Amino acid sequence: MGFNVTVENPVDAVIRLKARKTLDGNILILDHPEIDIVISPKESKVLAISKHQYGDHVYAAQSRLLEYLAKHGVISGATIRGGNIFGSLEGVILESADPKKVDPIQMTLYTLAHFLLEEKPYYDVVRQYEKDFEKELLDPHPSTELGKIPHDKRKGVDLTYPGYATNYGLYGYNG
Repeated sequence: MGFNVTVENPVDAVIRLKARKTLDGNILILDHPEIDIVISPKESKVLAISKHQYGDHVYAAQSRLLEYLAKHGVISGATIRGGNIFGSLEGVILESADPKKVDPIQMTLYTLAHFLLEEKPYYDVVRQYEKDFEKELLDPHPSTELGKIPHDKRKGVDLTYPGYATNYGLYGYNG
C-alpha cells in the first residue's frame, strides 16, 4: 500500500551554515571569520557587519560578498551602499520573476553558501600562517644554519666596557 505525494518545490540542495534566526525574523549567518551576514526577508536586504574590527580588510570582505551576490543575480548592484550600522554594507535582494519556482531568500542563502566556500581556503591559509608564526615565536627551532647555539649566562653586548652602562641608565650594574 503506497501513497503518491507530489511536491511543488522539491529541495534541490542542502547547505549547512552557522545561522540563527532573530526575534524579528532576520537570518544571521556567522560562518565568515571577519563579517556577520544578515538577511532581512521583510526588507529584502543583505547586510554585512564587521565581526571584531574595522579596516580595509573587513571592507574588502564586505565588498567581495556584495559584489559576488550582484554578479550572481541575487542583489541589485545599484543598491549596494553603506548601511545604517557603522562600518556595514548592504544591498537589496532582487524580486523573483517566478516566486512559485524560485524563493529569493532561499536563493540568497544558497549563493551565500557558495561565497563562503570560495572564501574558506584563503582564511584557512591565514589561520595556518598565524598558528605557525605563533609556534615559531613560542617554540623556536634550537639550531641555525651554523649549528646548535649553546646557552650562556649572558649574550649580547659587553657591559664590562667602561662607561657603556651609564649611557643607558644602568648605574652600578655588575653583570
